[in-house]
Amino acid sequence: MRILKSYGTQGGVIVSTAYAPEDIKTSEPVFIYFDELPVPFFIEEFKPKGTSKAFLKLEDIDSLEAADEIVGKDLFFGNENSDDDEKLSGLEIYDYATKKLVGTVIDYVDIPSNPCLDVLLPNNETILIPCHEDLIKKIDNKKGSIYIDIPKGLV
Repeated sequence: MRILKSYGTQGGVIVSTAYAPEDIKTSEPVFIYFDELPVPFFIEEFKPKGTSKAFLKLEDIDSLEAADEIVGKDLFFGNENSDDDEKLSGLEIYDYATKKLVGTVIDYVDIPSNPCLDVLLPNNETILIPCHEDLIKKIDNKKGSIYIDIPKGLV
């Protein structure tokens, strides 16, 4: 699906779709790529408009401005981005506040409502770090690094 335009002032968008309404599972996240990193969003509302378009309302997209920021982007369902999960493996995670290396991504874990990055720490322990757009502050594709606002007490 591709986001065609914003619709209304509450964050709704119009999408092009070839999916039948019954194929859309609102209990599973859709992903939008920001700086080549999949960011999950949950569907609040999906209403077909004709045969190839639909109204879509995503959680956390609550204003016209936020909707305008995602216009032109593609949406992917969890099963569509499995090859892209491998692209995350090997990226280095840095604490945005301290700029210190936290660890290396070894996997993307698709936990319903809370997708996470499985990160190998320098001491060979692993932790799960939430993969949410509010926490991801910077992605440097050339250096293979992600700067995340690490929640206090996690590391």
